Parts: sequence; structure tokens; C-alpha cells
Amino acid sequence: MALPFVGASVGFMLLALTIGIFRLMAQNGVGPILLERLYPLHPLIMVFGFICGIIVTERIAGVELLPHTRETRTSLVMPPLIFAGVLGETAGYLWGERLVVYVGAALLVASSLLFLRLLVSFLAGGRDRLSVFFMILSSLSLLLASCLSAFSLPAGNTGFVMLLLLFPIIFVLGERVELTSLATGARPSGFAPALFLLAAAVALFGSGAFAALPASSELAAFAATGLAFGLFGLKERGARPKGEATPFRRYVSRHVGGGDGWGVAGSGFGGAYSLSGTFVYYDAFVHSLAIGFVGIMFLAHGPIILPMVLRRRFDDGSFSYAPLAILLLALFTRIGSELALVYQRSWLLQASTAASGWLVLIAVAAFFAEMALGTRRSARAPVLQSPRR
Repeated sequence: MALPFVGASVGFMLLALTIGIFRLMAQNGVGPILLERLYPLHPLIMVFGFICGIIVTERIAGVELLPHTRETRTSLVMPPLIFAGVLGETAGYLWGERLVVYVGAALLVASSLLFLRLLVSFLAGGRDRLSVFFMILSSLSLLLASCLSAFSLPAGNTGFVMLLLLFPIIFVLGERVELTSLATGARPSGFAPALFLLAAAVALFGSGAFAALPASSELAAFAATGLAFGLFGLKERGARPKGEATPFRRYVSRHVGGGDGWGVAGSGFGGAYSLSGTFVYYDAFVHSLAIGFVGIMFLAHGPIILPMVLRRRFDDGSFSYAPLAILLLALFTRIGSELALVYQRSWLLQASTAASGWLVLIAVAAFFAEMALGTRRSARAPVLQSPRR
């Protein structure tokens, strides 16, 4: 059942990446201007269509293994609601039809509420409560962003942009709490301060999305986010299971460490933007968090999550660091070139900035090629059956 949802999510990701590449090329005067009217919709398509779609699908894959309840039945409704909502908002904004936008936003709000309800039900299901609280907080950020999408697009609204980004950021951190608890067998209470910091960030950015906040409040929200990333890095390092690390464990650990580093850097760029209002810092914080953290975490967790969602085994010998290296090259190229352009206009720097978008697409293609190779080498896993009452 999950395969069509995964396919739709990846389709939205490819559309969003294509829009982002063409927008980056147009902004730097490289090549023709294509899909111009879709440029402002890029963040909505990426976050709601791809990230929200894939996260909800991953949760559904786990719920399907549980006894059939009202939650398991309604969970299957969420992905279609999300995809219909994204399409509705996209069509509404393109056609200038506010009613269509409101319908699309209503579908997104409905799916967010269903997702929140599903996560709350996990509290009574014997799961680690702290990890579930992280996921609930992430769904609240998603719900606020869904409401905001009915009235405006995120461009220029830092609070709105950060609500979109905090949804996957906090959810991924919740998954890491869950995985740490499973790996060590201990209660991961040391991550609780990060939860409170991120809750403060959601509250501040949420307030700023509806009404402009002073720069000091925005700076405090970025500082709270950066501290949460730092705390995660320190706590996970101290909570690693004993024994010799396997190659795959090292693979995940190095990706996680790199992601946390970009999370701290992105929060720092966000603070610089709050103080200066310089666009180059805005672009730097958005892509440090979106590609540097969320993108790298997708590479880290993908070999764990996607085989489970697709019910296939994955050959650990098929993974490599090539997608990570290409993604890092894209990030350094984009942020470095844009910072250099502040001091010197150069066609070469503009061309390298535009090329960074293609590098992200190449990294994604390399990752999916590895996943396809890894699952093809392994026999199809037996379909897991839901336990009977």
C-alpha cells in the first residue's frame, strides 16, 4: 500500500528540485527562465508534497503492523489528503483563485490534524514517550504552516519558512531519540532540554509568522534551535552503544554528525540574518537547514526507513559516501559562491551558484541508484502480518 505514496512523494520532490534549479539559474542569469510562476511555490511543494508525504507514509508502514483500529484505518487517508492539498494550493495560487487555495489548505490542515491524532495515540502504545513528544511538536509546526499557507506564500516570512523547516527537523530528531532508545535500551531523558528549546523556537517562529517580531525574539528562536542541535550532538555521542561499530553504523554516525554541524551553522546564519537583514544570510540559513540537515538526515535514515516502507531488505554493502560528498559539494558551492558575490560580482561565481542546484539533483539520483541496487541484491522480505487480537 505504501509504494504509490512513496512514488507520489518522490514525484513532488523531483518537481520541487526542478523548480529550484530553474529559479537558481534565473536568479543568476544562467540559461532561459523556465517555470517562473512556480518559483514561489517551491517550498510548499517540497515540504508538504515530499517531506510530509514521505514522513506520513513511513509512519503508516509501522501502523499497518498493529492491530486494526480506528487509527490504522484513518491513517491511510492522510497521504491522499496531503497530495490533494498540495495540488489544490498550487492550482489556486497559479490561477489566482482564492477559494481553490482555501480548499487545498483545508485538506492540508485536515491531514495535519489526523497526523497529530495518530501521534498522540502512540503515547498509549508503549513507545518511548519523549520521542513521541518530539514528533507531536513537529506536527504542531506542520499544522501552523498548513494554516498559514491559506493566506500567503512563505517567501520573505522568516517565521513561516522556519515552521516549514522545523517540521522535518524536529520529527527527525524525534526519530533519533527513538533509535537511540532502541539501540541502548536506556531511557533517553537527556534529550528533554532540546525538546523545550525547540518548543520555544516553534512558539516564537509561529508568533512571528502571524505578526512581525522584534529582531531580538527572532534571534532567540534561532539560538534555541542551534542549542538543540548542539545538545543532540553531545548526548548522542555519549549514548552510543558499546562494542565495535559496524560499517553501516559508522555510515549513519558520520551523516548524523555532519547534519548536526549544518544545523548549528544554519541557526548561526539565521541569527546573522535577524541582525542584518542581508538576503545572502537568509538563503544560507534556509539551505543549511533544508539541505545540510534535512537532506543529510534523509541520506542517513533512508537505508533504514525506505526498505521497511517498501517491505524489502537492503544490502548494507551497497551504500557509499558518494551522495553525501556530492551534497556537501553542492552546499559549499552555493553558500560560498553567494557569500563571495556580496563582495565581487562575477559570472563564474553566478554560474557555480546555479550549478549547485544540479549537484543536489545528482546527489539524490546517486542515492536512489544505491537504494535500488541494494534492494535488488536482496531477496524480497516476507510481508509482515498484523498481530491478531
